[in-house]
Amino acid sequence: MGGILPELTFALARLKRNARLLLLVLAACRNPNRTGEALFPPPTVRTDTLSIRQIRQIFLPPPSSRNAPFVFLGTTTDSLIGRWEGSWATQFALGGTNVRFYTNELIGIDSVILELFLAGVYGNFGKPMQVRVFRLTQPLSSAQEYTTESAFSHDGQNLCLPGKDSLFFTAFTPRSYRLPLSPALGEYLLRLPPEALSGQAAFQTAFPGLYVEASPFETQASGAIYTVFPRSVGTVLRVYYRERLQGQEVPQRYDFFISDSCVWAYRLVRHPLNPPALRDILEGDSAQWQRKLLLAGGLPVGLECQIQGWEKLRRRPIISAYLRWASDSATYLTYNPFYPRPPSVALYADTIGEVATASWGFSEWEGTTLTWELSRPIQEITLGRRAPPQRFYLWVAGRNYTLQRWVGNGTTTPQPPYLIVTSADP
Repeated sequence: MGGILPELTFALARLKRNARLLLLVLAACRNPNRTGEALFPPPTVRTDTLSIRQIRQIFLPPPSSRNAPFVFLGTTTDSLIGRWEGSWATQFALGGTNVRFYTNELIGIDSVILELFLAGVYGNFGKPMQVRVFRLTQPLSSAQEYTTESAFSHDGQNLCLPGKDSLFFTAFTPRSYRLPLSPALGEYLLRLPPEALSGQAAFQTAFPGLYVEASPFETQASGAIYTVFPRSVGTVLRVYYRERLQGQEVPQRYDFFISDSCVWAYRLVRHPLNPPALRDILEGDSAQWQRKLLLAGGLPVGLECQIQGWEKLRRRPIISAYLRWASDSATYLTYNPFYPRPPSVALYADTIGEVATASWGFSEWEGTTLTWELSRPIQEITLGRRAPPQRFYLWVAGRNYTLQRWVGNGTTTPQPPYLIVTSADP
């Protein structure tokens, strides 16, 4: 018995400890979502709101348009920006050196087609637009810097065939569209002397290229501006002709593409409206910036701002961080399928340019509010791995090659922009 009593005493004590632990676990399990919180309580959640201050509009000078990946063609009226006019000048490439289009005899030109790959459209594409194509009279130069204000010399003789010179869509789809041109252009090209076909420089001197513009058939009507992809295989000048081979007439075709040896540039002009469009109002009166702010592409308009309150963010884990910028309710109704809001807005730190290393990301839409998810860079700031930016810059994504625009609230509106940071106190 002497050896049994100590063992029974020890077993009873262990049973009591296990019972207490079981009661503790059962108490925690009364709420299955809080299992174990009695042992490991969750951290305290803290929310800080940082203010957006020192906002100003930025109106960039006319950007370069030489050899741009996309060019503009057409005319449209934007109630927030003004009246846009876009046109395009381009060289074409000869497919080699010492080219011969036909072996013995050129019988005749069947047709000349200018194909344009239209990658996008902005404005009322349901309004018929008249396209005009002219021959350039001065060669474009790779040594010259062309901007959207540059002018191009042409002969004033429209090459488009009457009745076949329109752009008009009930539903627009990106693809190549054909414009028949005067056969006289094909006659000229195919009868160039051998010295003009010896190489690219000689050919582009003999044929400087084409100038293309478009506007609504109705005067002052609001049409559309089309975005053309010059380097697409769907953008080409085709000449269909017949030559005599071994006594037979044989149909032939020659394609003049736009290659890397070519120079092209577009012209984009903005005309003010009466009464003034919002862009002109904001450019002339900085006091308006507290109420409305504009982002726009084409001739880029952006925002510069500061974020105040970094001192609130101590060294702690960041759960989430969102920059939110509400749309101006009065102008939000101007967005429609013809004049849509931009799909995204880019946010950059400490640079007016579009530098990848300075990018803080692209926005998402939450209803009518732009939202940037910034948890990672904010966490790096709280950990001291990067300094808080001195300035932030907002631009419509692809600012030079889109005409889309957005109007946001200023700092004195009921819904000013702000950065909300949720963190944990360990």
